[in-house]
Amino acid sequence: MTRDVEDLLQLHKTWAARRDPWLQHWQSLADVMHPARADFTVSTRPGEERTEEIYDGTPMMLRRSLATTIGGLLTPRQTPWFFLKAEDEALNEDEAVKAWLEDSQKRLRAAIYNRRARFTHRSTEAYNDLVAFGTSALFVGEGQDLSRLFFRSFHLKQTVLAENADGEIDTVAVEEQLTARQAKQRFGEENLGDKTKEALARAGSGSGSGGPAGREELFPFLWITLPREDRDTRRRDRKNMPFASVVIDVKSQHIVDEGGFQEFPWVIQRWDTTSGEPFGRSPGMIALPDSRMLMEQARTIIMAGQRAVDPPLFMPSDAFINAPQAQPGGISYYELEVAERLGRIPVDTIGDTANIPLGREMQRDTRLQLEKAFFKNVFNLPVEGPQMTATEVLERRDEFVREIGPTLGMLEDDGPAVIVERAFNVMARAGQFAEPPEAIAGREVEITFLSPVQRAMQQIEASAFARAMELVGPLAQIQPEMLDHLAGDEIMPDLPEIFGFPRKWLRGEEGVAEIRQARAEAQQAAQQAQVVTEGADVISKLAKVPQPSGSQDGAGGGAQGQAQGQAQGQAAGDVLGALLGGAQGGAA
Repeated sequence: MTRDVEDLLQLHKTWAARRDPWLQHWQSLADVMHPARADFTVSTRPGEERTEEIYDGTPMMLRRSLATTIGGLLTPRQTPWFFLKAEDEALNEDEAVKAWLEDSQKRLRAAIYNRRARFTHRSTEAYNDLVAFGTSALFVGEGQDLSRLFFRSFHLKQTVLAENADGEIDTVAVEEQLTARQAKQRFGEENLGDKTKEALARAGSGSGSGGPAGREELFPFLWITLPREDRDTRRRDRKNMPFASVVIDVKSQHIVDEGGFQEFPWVIQRWDTTSGEPFGRSPGMIALPDSRMLMEQARTIIMAGQRAVDPPLFMPSDAFINAPQAQPGGISYYELEVAERLGRIPVDTIGDTANIPLGREMQRDTRLQLEKAFFKNVFNLPVEGPQMTATEVLERRDEFVREIGPTLGMLEDDGPAVIVERAFNVMARAGQFAEPPEAIAGREVEITFLSPVQRAMQQIEASAFARAMELVGPLAQIQPEMLDHLAGDEIMPDLPEIFGFPRKWLRGEEGVAEIRQARAEAQQAAQQAQVVTEGADVISKLAKVPQPSGSQDGAGGGAQGQAQGQAQGQAAGDVLGALLGGAQGGAA
């Protein structure tokens, strides 16, 4: 056992005390930005309305918009956002290795987005917590049948964190409330503590105090994940893994389950960190003062509008006089004698001097501040407009990358990188990948990421190259040799990542070599055919050369004609041979 029960419970008490100052802050944020989580310091029931004090939905919508945008930039479901490659670059050119890596990448992506894994649902919850509170807790585990991944997000009110000496989160403790029946289903009755077993027995006999309600009594269970201090590295069982997983029945102070993980299974993302604080700070914290101001502005404008539509009245009364009622529909009474002295009995409205247009203008200013706090002016990817030149589009995209790159880089290291690495290791241990080629068996596999921001950066580089080629084009017509500087074979393999199309659309090096060889052979055959045609023309012309007149000596004339014919044939053969030799040399 990593530590005894009392030690673990005392550690949790210490960690929880460090978290307590955050609870009220988170409650204030949730009240105006994330009502679904507004139960840090107050008790609520599932399904209860939690928006009674919200007069303007702008903070909630901006929180949701930023969370959705972050999810779309870091883990977009529509496009690939991670790639597998061999640590040894030379292996990435091996066709068998390349095929295995692409197949493994597809399997890994399919497992993450498997409907039963619930990644999309849980990651969305985590991104909303991250934007509102600055910290999110996402667990990456295995389904009960060990055949699939399983993701789960946890409420910060039940989660405590602890850092190691390097400032990295390496300890997570989660407290859950379970009924005895639920605890039995999860851990097995034989593993439960005495008090929980007693409640289970009472529920089974029907003798529990309080009747059926008593049978649903809640028991606290504490689940702690932390580095294992005492383990035998030679053994690979659950109790000797690098990270311990301990579940404690708190009321009974009894360990109901002890296991472990080969790697840290938690994805803890923090928007902005401060030394000495295990929890992060969020854009919502920057927006909180303006969010409160917007609520007051909205309430004031609503009241002013109601008074304008349903104004308060002055009415006479002999019975009583009350204080002025300025609320919409309020009635203020005055003495009838006053009306008689005035010579009339008025029923009039209280003058309304509200300046609603000014209030609306103040609202717009506050909303603009909120939009800046939630990066709305930055996170909207620049799009090409009808009045924008190509240069302006590139400049806007470059500005976008400069502003958003550092933030997303930090979130990517703590989020997608951990998710994919953990998922890959789980699947590899479960044997859910194909048998790797011999060349890569036992070798390290690297995981690279290509978020839309990184792709935008690469597209900026590609666009810069395209603009350079516009300058080079006219010069290359004058001096074609300058194009020899371009490494076309280096450019093509990078295009799938830059523009987001499948790598299988490009041929490998072997396929390119085969096509080039076939092209060279076809060119050589075409040149030889052309030479044969030209040689035939030469021979035909030689054949038409007039023969010298023969001598009177028939035998002498015949011999001379024969020798001349042989000479002409030899000349034709030499011409054809020379042409064919030149063609072969040109093809080579």
